[in-house]
Amino acid sequence: MYKRVVFGAVANDHVADLKDIGRREFLVLALLAAAVLAMGLYPFPFTDIMHASVDNLLKHVAVSKL
Repeated sequence: MYKRVVFGAVANDHVADLKDIGRREFLVLALLAAAVLAMGLYPFPFTDIMHASVDNLLKHVAVSKL
């Protein structure tokens, strides 16, 4: 809307012919948004997978190299 108010109507016919988002694209974006929301609200299943490797990394870093 801002672009049309400031710059006027679309001058390129190819751009003017573009359609809005379709059902399939909306479904994919909705699933991705739901997955991101789920990871933000309940991250335990995702962080639990990394727990063992992070523990090993912290043990390795804690050992003095001198």
